[in-house]
Amino acid sequence: MAQTIWIHRLAEQQKAQAEGMDYICEHLFQGLEQTGKLSKAKGWNLLENASSKDGSTYRALVCDSCGKNYNHNNVRAAKEHIKEPVMA
Repeated sequence: MAQTIWIHRLAEQQKAQAEGMDYICEHLFQGLEQTGKLSKAKGWNLLENASSKDGSTYRALVCDSCGKNYNHNNVRAAKEHIKEPVMA
């Protein structure tokens, strides 16, 4: 059975950091939450058409671990609000 890869939607301002991708995997999201920026420390893999069981496709940036475990239809989008960056 394939491992589910959870992805999170990025705010518009954060997409530039993710090479224009709309979503990032859980591992990259955790790093973003901790540091406020995306890091290539865990890997950097662009999936132009990451697919879910319902047939939806997503433009996602995933870490090496998620990239290695990605199979067709094993992506799920997290159901949480987009956190806008705080402007000083």
